[in-house]
Amino acid sequence: MIRFAILTVALAVSIPALAQSDDLKIGDAAPTFTLPLYNPAPGGLTTASLDTYVGADADDKGSKAIVISFFATFCAPCKREMPYLEQLSEMYKDAGLRVLMISIDRDEAAVPKIAELVKQNHITFPILKDRYNFLARRYLGASAPLPSLFIIGRDGNIRTMNRGYGKDASTFLLAQVQQALGVGAAKKP
Repeated sequence: MIRFAILTVALAVSIPALAQSDDLKIGDAAPTFTLPLYNPAPGGLTTASLDTYVGADADDKGSKAIVISFFATFCAPCKREMPYLEQLSEMYKDAGLRVLMISIDRDEAAVPKIAELVKQNHITFPILKDRYNFLARRYLGASAPLPSLFIIGRDGNIRTMNRGYGKDASTFLLAQVQQALGVGAAKKP
């Protein structure tokens, strides 16, 4: 009985610690994931995984930097940055940029809203479902500030983090993407 009580206390302490991102910092290994897609990928893929883009065994041999943006349909700044992320994706895909957006919407009513946003903004990159916010808690912590954006290097480590920023992403993201890709300045999208 005492062992059970100790195990219960140990689990109660360790599980929240694993779920929180308070200790997540630049240079850390990015939490890996495989999540279902809102917009099925070419070839009929219905899930996307960080391991597709990072690590020595990555399927995508051309990826160099991955932008991961957490968003929700109720977040106006998140919706405003969707077309900008699409522009960056198109502009730097040949240089190795990959963009993933992860929806933290919990309500099924968000599904048609996300489909409409994808259509309106001509989104070609994957939009993933994190309906229960398991991944969001690993990256964002319990408060899940939006918008939040991360750049992950090919090595799987976090290069930049922008959590709950108030400024327009175009004021900082282009320079961060260029730095992560090791490319010179180009015209702003």
